[in-house]
Order: sequence, then structure tokens, then C-alpha cells
Amino acid sequence: MAHYAPIQDLSYDSQLSPKGGTPNQEEHSADVGDASMAVPELAIYHDQENTVSIELEEVERSWNDAALLTAKSSRVPSGSSETLGKGASPFAAVHPLQGATPSLKSSNEGSGPPRAWYKDGTWTIEIVTMFVSLAALAAIIGLIAHYDRRSLYEWPYRLTLNTAIAVLATMSVTTLGISLQNGLSQMKWIRFKESKVPLSDMETFDEASRGVVGAIKLLASRRGGLLGSAGAIIAILTLAFSPFSQQIVTYELRAVNHPQNATIPRALNFTGALPGTTSPTGYVPVLPLKSAVYNGLFAENGRPAASLKFDCQTGNCTWPVFDTLGVCYECVPLTSVLTKYCGGNPANASDCGWQVPQGAKLNDSRQVFSMTPYIPSAAGDMPYSTILRLIFMGTEAADGPAGNSNPWAKQCSLSACLQTINATVSVGALAENVTHTVVNQTVIDTTTQASGTDLGVYVTDKNNTSPSSASYLLGQDSMLSLRGWFTSVFAAGGATRTTNNSTITINDRTVAVNLTVGISNGTTFFDSDIVTAFYWNYYEYAQPGQDGLAMLMADVATSVTVAFRSLWGAEPVHGPAVSTESYIHVRWGFLVLPVLVVLGADLFLVGAIYRTQKTRTRPLKSSALAMLFHGLEDDTRARFGSTDSLQEKKKQAKKFRVQLDESYDRGSVLRGVMDHSHLVSSKRGQESARGNVRVSTCKHEFRLL
Repeated sequence: MAHYAPIQDLSYDSQLSPKGGTPNQEEHSADVGDASMAVPELAIYHDQENTVSIELEEVERSWNDAALLTAKSSRVPSGSSETLGKGASPFAAVHPLQGATPSLKSSNEGSGPPRAWYKDGTWTIEIVTMFVSLAALAAIIGLIAHYDRRSLYEWPYRLTLNTAIAVLATMSVTTLGISLQNGLSQMKWIRFKESKVPLSDMETFDEASRGVVGAIKLLASRRGGLLGSAGAIIAILTLAFSPFSQQIVTYELRAVNHPQNATIPRALNFTGALPGTTSPTGYVPVLPLKSAVYNGLFAENGRPAASLKFDCQTGNCTWPVFDTLGVCYECVPLTSVLTKYCGGNPANASDCGWQVPQGAKLNDSRQVFSMTPYIPSAAGDMPYSTILRLIFMGTEAADGPAGNSNPWAKQCSLSACLQTINATVSVGALAENVTHTVVNQTVIDTTTQASGTDLGVYVTDKNNTSPSSASYLLGQDSMLSLRGWFTSVFAAGGATRTTNNSTITINDRTVAVNLTVGISNGTTFFDSDIVTAFYWNYYEYAQPGQDGLAMLMADVATSVTVAFRSLWGAEPVHGPAVSTESYIHVRWGFLVLPVLVVLGADLFLVGAIYRTQKTRTRPLKSSALAMLFHGLEDDTRARFGSTDSLQEKKKQAKKFRVQLDESYDRGSVLRGVMDHSHLVSSKRGQESARGNVRVSTCKHEFRLL
């Protein structure tokens, strides 16, 4: 006769706590997928003749909602005095995952109201830090916009502008990192709440919230979804935030006008002269004008305007184009009209020489160079503005071999003129460029002019090609003083070369020079220093594209012009004094990345908040306690207990899917998702001696018989 122990009447809504008696218990387990799932311990009381067959039926179709196990008596021996209490289950149905009796309702159909998504935390800190990040970025933009293209001297603080930008950039990227980190951390809860994903995704999202390396791993695993991947990209771009912000501002140099004006003189007229009985014209130049002529002839410094005084305190000045009275030069070749002539004995080559129609000659074969001056006469044989005309002749080319006969002739003149000048000073050095000249070509016979007639030289730009159309005057007395003095200074003379010094009579006017330039065979004798200067220039500057005679005439003309501008009749020309300063230059292109990072982080945070609310996920973010409290269910955790290796556990986690279960009545847990397609038990392949156990599956139903 069978004996049955009384079975406690347990409610489905309470925890089971068996009382009284110590039954013989047999533990059963069933393999679900490729892992072991714990099956409720069933207390079976039996005798040797009769067995009890128990059928367990899963009511709900979802494993996550806990199976309701109902017990049915399929075979009860007759005559039993033991009966089941009304409404009582013959076996304690223990939940296989939590060890508690499951609710009759699913997690979405709990008897209580759903848990509000905002009660477990807020986004206040993240929103505040994003506003701080935006404010820091706005401060950077405002700061550089205010000081863009301003002088560096206008920055009033001890800290440099780059330091201020670095501080603001650090503030922006640091506060941005708080919201970005928590947003990425929240994405893991949303992902586990929305779908069944591998357990290893928990670590992937957690690493992504810690830094760039984790963000790269999240992108590489392609487990972040659209929003999570966007957050990972923004986290990676934050690396370039500070370097790009430091490239926004550079310091460059520019020329600026100095408050004090620069001045340079120009000559409106020149009338200075002194009476002199030694001059054929009755006037001699003033001493500064004589000095200017000699400076042009002999200084040979390449800067005949160096003596011009100007005011430029900064060392860099510019002036508007201006006109001035000056002296211009002109050189024209006469070689084409050069003819040979011979003296009384044409058969004697030494009596032959060369001449031009103007009358200048090379007297004999020993004379290798000559200078012949022509001063305008009162009768008007030249334009009235002409001061001096010189004709140079020679028998040897400047770049030819010594002794090779190659006669040449050139005419150069000095005239009063109007010059249009563009003047600049750079690093303290004056540079003037004559852009336009006007010469009065009028021929005047002064002998026919009435007494008291103004015979000054007036020069006007009738074509209005110069900045001013005013007339510029070289006074009559000044013109006569130059002409009279030049008669003696530029007296006719030449250079004679011989190999026998004894054949040459040396007098006070003869200068013997053993030249090292040009033609150097033998000894050369010069009639004056002026002739020596022109001869030297002719052979010294014999390279292609150079004309030594024209260069010396230009130096004399420039030097006399400087004298005109430095003496009576001069006035200052005002222009800006230019100084070089450092200024702040903003490269706005480098601001694009910081703006994109901050705005992208803002949008990512908004998306994370929206998804949190939409999925009704609690904003647990990066809380370490939340990770502990939302642990794995017992059965899922037991599946990872077979190995102590962390690496093996990580490999298992990639293949094991879990989902966040936030049911109202049982708390939150990461619940494993079983594959019920094959439920095989290693301990139920055969009938037990104490009871027949058969496990069968059909979708989500299983029975124990």
C-alpha cells in the first residue's frame, strides 16, 4: 500500500518554502541549446508498486515571462487516505531562473503601473555640461571674431590669445566628454532593452564610453547601431578638437601707416646763383651745386641720391607720385656719322684721325679717347633748356682686344626738365624711380630779347601725363652759372697711350695712369680728371647691356637734381610712414571640426535621451552599481561557471544573447535567451526507477510525465 506525505498548499504569488518532512528528492535537468538549464526540484513520494506521473505545462509562450507549472494527477491509487487540498498544487513550481514562483502576468502585464523612465535618474548633469561646452565654444568664436585682423598690441592681457583659446577648448572638450561618455553608456541599456544581443556587447559599449580606443572597437564590431556609431565617431573626433583649436589663430606681419607723416622734398624752382668775374657768363653756381656735380662724377657709390634728406622715422615710407624740377640726361650714338680724315700727308697713317659733323675729332692714332664739350650759345643753337652737351669718341671698343681699331662716337647732354618720381623708403634706404620726364625743346635767341625779359627755363607737362600741370622754373641766373662753370669743368681733352714715356711732355694738366681696365698695354695720359672719370667708366662697365658713359651722366644729373630739391625753392611732399606690425589672423576653416564635434555631441545626447524615453529604459548611464544590480539571472550566470578563464568567458559571451528585463514585480535582470529547438537532458534519456520522466517540446511547451 502506497503512502503519500502531505503536500503543502502553496500559492503562485508567494515564495515557496517547503515545510515538514524530508522527502526523497531527485534532481532533474534538461539541456537547452548547448548549455545546462536548471529544472525545478520535484519531490516525488512513491512505493515499489505505484508511480506518480506529473505533467508540467507551460502556460505563457515566452520564457522570459516565467512558465506557470500546473500539476495534474494522472494516476492516484485507490484507497488513498491522502488528498490534495482544494486549489493546491501537488508540487512546488519553482521558477527555473529565479527560484521564485512566477507571476501569472507577464512583465508587460504586471498588476502594478509601469516603472517611469525618469525616476531612476535625470539628464541634468549632461544637459548642463553640454551648455557649458557650447558656451566655451561660443566664447572662442566671439573672442577670435573680436580680435580678427587686429594688432597684436591690442591684446591687453598677459596670457596670450592662444593660451585663452586653449583653456576654453579644454573646458569645452572636457564638459562635452561627460555627456558623450554617459550617452554612450546609456546606449548599452537601450540596446539590451530593445533587442536580444550578445552579452559581449555590454563590454563593447562600456569600453566605448571610456575613451577613443573603445570607440574604435565599437565601430569595428559594428554593434553600436546608427546612434551608437555616431557617438563613437564623435568620441574619436574629440582627439582633434584641441589641435584644431590651436591652429585657428596665427600671427602675421603687415604694413600699417604711422600716425606721423613722412616727408620728402621736391623742387618747384631753383634760382640760386652768385656773380663771378671768372665765369664767361658772369655767374657761378653756389657751392652746394658744385659739390653735387663732383659727387656725381667721382663718388661712384651707385647712390647719387644718398645725400637727399627725407623724414621717415619708421624706416619704411611711401609717397604719392610727385613732380619736381630736375636735370635729365640723354645719350645717343654717333658712330654712324663718324668719318675718317687725314692731315697734310694722307700717306702717313699717324696724321689721320676721326671726326663727326658736330666738329669733334680724334686728332691722331695715339689719341684713343676724347671728350668735346658744347655749351649753348646766346644765339640759340640748342634748345634753351640744354645745360651742357658732350661728345665722346674713341678708337677701341670697350670690350674689344687691345690695339684693335674700332672707332666709335656718342653724344650725351644735360638739360633742365620736369621729373615724375615714385619714391619709397624700405628699411631706411631710399629708392626713387623716375617714371616720366618732360624737356622744354624750345629754342630761344636771347640776343634778340628785350631788356628785362624773363629768360628763365620753364618746364610744363602740356600732355598732362604728370600729377601736376604747373610750370617748374630754372632761373636765368642759375642756368647761366651752370653753363659758365661747366665750360671750365668739362673742358675739351682726351687720352693718349704710348709705350715710350719719354716722348710725352708732362705738364700740369697731364695725368699719367697705368690702367688695369679695358685697354692696358702701355701708359695712358689724360688731360683732366673729368676725362679720366669718363674713360674709366667706359671700360669698367663694358658688360652687355651696360653703358658706362650713360651711367656717369645719369649720376651727375641725379646729383644736381638732389641739389635743386635740397636748396631754395623746395617744398616737402607728405606721405604715410609705414611700419610693420604683427596682427592676429584667424583661419576660420580650422573652426569647422570643433563646431561639428560640439554640435554632433549635442545631437547625440538629444538622440540618447529620446531613445531612452521611447524605449522606457531607465537612465542608468555609466553607473557601476547599476551594472551590479542588473546582473545575470541565476541560470545564465551558471552557464558561465564551467570555466575560470576570462578569455573563455568572453568568447562564450559573444555567442550568448541576453535581453534586459525590467519587469515591475521581479526587478531588473539580464535574462538569457534559450534556444528551445532541442531540449535534451543528459539525465533523462531513460526512465527512472522511481518515476518515468519524459521531456517533450513543441514550440514553447514542455511536459514532465
